[in-house]
Amino acid sequence: MAKCPAGASRPNLPLGSPSWLWPANRPVNINQPGVPHLVEMPRHVILVVEYDAMLALDLEQTLAGAGHEVVRAADGHSAVIKAADPAVSVLAAIVNLNLPDRVTAREVIGRLRAQRPGLPIVVVTGYSPLASQADLRGLGGPTVRLQQPIDPERLLQRLKETMMSVTGVA
Repeated sequence: MAKCPAGASRPNLPLGSPSWLWPANRPVNINQPGVPHLVEMPRHVILVVEYDAMLALDLEQTLAGAGHEVVRAADGHSAVIKAADPAVSVLAAIVNLNLPDRVTAREVIGRLRAQRPGLPIVVVTGYSPLASQADLRGLGGPTVRLQQPIDPERLLQRLKETMMSVTGVA
């Protein structure tokens, strides 16, 4: 019978059974030769860029209630930093169009799309659709606008549609 680093092979087990197991009563040193290493996969998240803490919390609760993991950023600068973190994979972003920061919402969207072309983005705004500030042309796509106050069901529906337009899954 062949010996494995911390246990013995089990040639009599049916196909598909583990060929060896680590003894349950002793800790495993992951740096020991022969120990299989797991590659940590990035977390898939929705990035919420919202300066209003209460609105950000409402958005997070709505998204979490629908099964999404959320990373929040209160300003454009921290949004760009969080999106660049290799430990996360941003699937979509919800960005307030009126960020009170040196990095505007348009710049945030541009930088996010530079990191991930085609990133689905939902822009939240209090501006009238006719206001020049609410013009989303030139931001690339897919980008959709939601007027404040935000209806949670409408947010989830628009987010799903936007994500499906890129990936086919939401």
